[in-house]
Amino acid sequence: MAQNAGNAHPKNTTGIAPKKTQKAQDEYNVFYEYANGDVYKGAIRDGKFEGYGVYQWADGNLYQGFFHEGLQEKEGSAFYVDKRNVYQGEWHQGKRHGKGVLRMSNGDTYEGEWANDKRTGFGIFRSKTGDVYMGEWSNDLRNGQGTYSYANGDVYIGHWVNGEKDGYGCYRYANGDIYEGAFMLSKFEGKGTYLYTNGSVYIGQFHEGARHGYGIYRTSNGQVLSGNWTDNCLDEKPSKSKKKQG
Repeated sequence: MAQNAGNAHPKNTTGIAPKKTQKAQDEYNVFYEYANGDVYKGAIRDGKFEGYGVYQWADGNLYQGFFHEGLQEKEGSAFYVDKRNVYQGEWHQGKRHGKGVLRMSNGDTYEGEWANDKRTGFGIFRSKTGDVYMGEWSNDLRNGQGTYSYANGDVYIGHWVNGEKDGYGCYRYANGDIYEGAFMLSKFEGKGTYLYTNGSVYIGQFHEGARHGYGIYRTSNGQVLSGNWTDNCLDEKPSKSKKKQG
């Protein structure tokens, strides 16, 4: 699951730097070539980029869209040569801010909200492998409520912290098994319920993804095993009972 949103975007333009050549005087259609190899073509006002323009850095990164007070603003597109990623969307004070789409060279895409150059707010991530995450983001990571649908058919619905399943959630396996309860660092941790496709159920404590602590396991034929568990194994003599037939 790719996490990197491609932050190596073109540096903010803070105005017009010392130029090598100026090939047009009209403030609505200027062409500047800078000594460091950067090139700007577009509009200026009061000595700063203002309105629509195209700025290409010497390293090949490129921005085309609107500027205000020398910085990327409103709508624009950025092309990142180092990662070969493309961002199309809204900008504010030189940073991706608002709604936008990032298409990554590896086939992953993110469509949603941005704040201060980070994926923040509601967004949809689609990986090239077929995984899909739909939910909340903060500081470029999954944070808050969200649903992750895996290409293999598994689905997680619940809370996230810094890109990890953390808090209360429900994990549905493609084979029909279901876990509902507490998570920590993407593992079952704390109190939870695990329902097996064969009808068995475990209700109790988990640790690092395993039955650990006090819990009750009821098999599909009615047998009950209760007590303390360690790494999925009952470590004391269980109480056993069966359903009354009748």
